[in-house]
Amino acid sequence: MSPPRITVTTAIRHPRLRYVLRVVGDDLGYDFRFHNDRSVFGTPAPRFGITYGGDGPNTLPHHELLSGRAFAPASARPLSYRGVPAFCSTPQGPDLLACIFFALSRYEEYQSFTPDAHGRFPGAGSHAARYGYLHRPIVREWTALIGQQLREWFPDLPPPRRRSLTLQPTYDIDLLWAYRYRGWRGLARGAKDLLTGQARRALHRLAATDRNDPFHTMDRLEHFHREAGLRATYFWLLSDGSHRFDPNPYPLPAAQQEVMRTLEATAEQGIHPSYRSTDEPKLIGRERERMEHVLGRPVTRSRQHFLRLTLPQTYRQLLAHGITDDHSMGYADRVGWRAGTNLPFAWYDLERERETELTIHPFAAMDVTLKNYLGLTGGAAGATLLELRSALEPFGGPFPLLWHNSSFAADYGWAGWWEMYSDL
Repeated sequence: MSPPRITVTTAIRHPRLRYVLRVVGDDLGYDFRFHNDRSVFGTPAPRFGITYGGDGPNTLPHHELLSGRAFAPASARPLSYRGVPAFCSTPQGPDLLACIFFALSRYEEYQSFTPDAHGRFPGAGSHAARYGYLHRPIVREWTALIGQQLREWFPDLPPPRRRSLTLQPTYDIDLLWAYRYRGWRGLARGAKDLLTGQARRALHRLAATDRNDPFHTMDRLEHFHREAGLRATYFWLLSDGSHRFDPNPYPLPAAQQEVMRTLEATAEQGIHPSYRSTDEPKLIGRERERMEHVLGRPVTRSRQHFLRLTLPQTYRQLLAHGITDDHSMGYADRVGWRAGTNLPFAWYDLERERETELTIHPFAAMDVTLKNYLGLTGGAAGATLLELRSALEPFGGPFPLLWHNSSFAADYGWAGWWEMYSDL
């Protein structure tokens, strides 16, 4: 059954408007089409016809952002509209379509900002964090309000699409083993353990095998996923090991390659482009080739190591190296929805003013954010995740989390986190 068609009459034909109408239509389950104002007489009036901009009945407000004009997000203080924070104000009220475009395009990240120590756009400085709505799937809320308005205008319009809420586990594998296959770095870590009074960890290091290593949690995770009916996605750090923030062994141990091949039957996999890849994009291609050599198939999924993401350069680099799906859309220093949504969406290249073939997969929270940046215990972290889940529940769709295979090791400060995670 084809989706209901909403015909839009407007003088605005900018690519931004076309893009955001498609996103809203995909969420609601409606098909937005532009009405040809120059059509011949006799064309039947659309069953569900609205106007964007101008005056008259069934009209959505128009903000200049969707005409391609500049916008100053720093001065866009949200007001309450039907209980939801909204900005992009017009005399007729907020333009929710423009608000959605602002969030999805990451418009504010193209403005000047003070980066953090790793060159990242900080969540703390985002519009959503400063005005207190980062924890809300605000794009889904704005979309729902548009759907509500359409149903008020057209009571016979079918209700919007409903989605079930589904946990979506994803993992970054920086190190498959804490103690094994570490080379000179392992020796240095062992010496540091002894010098800093970590004798218990030093003994565990000596007794470690491939299977009892505290970071090697893959069998446990995959058993958990089977029990819960989940399919996980793993992102592998495959650098040449030349940077201090890239701790993976290189060349890849045969045992690691075997784990990667085994996971092909039960999980999705992608690359975790190394720390330097943001500045040296040729590394993306090299690391992708390493993974394709192991798996014997094309690799099209990716998530940036350290979430180092610079717009538009990083996404253009990924596209140039054959990546079609990126999972980096979240913050290191804050939990919540960086782009305001949990649904995958096409990346819009704001400088080139066009929708691209790169699909962005947001995530809600990262384990390191909860523990190291926010200083939460396992129990408090679980409560935070349940709050995010509660805000998302009316809208459904994926509830994606970013975890590490190493974030369950009691010897490294993660006691109790497996219990919290599996209970979630």
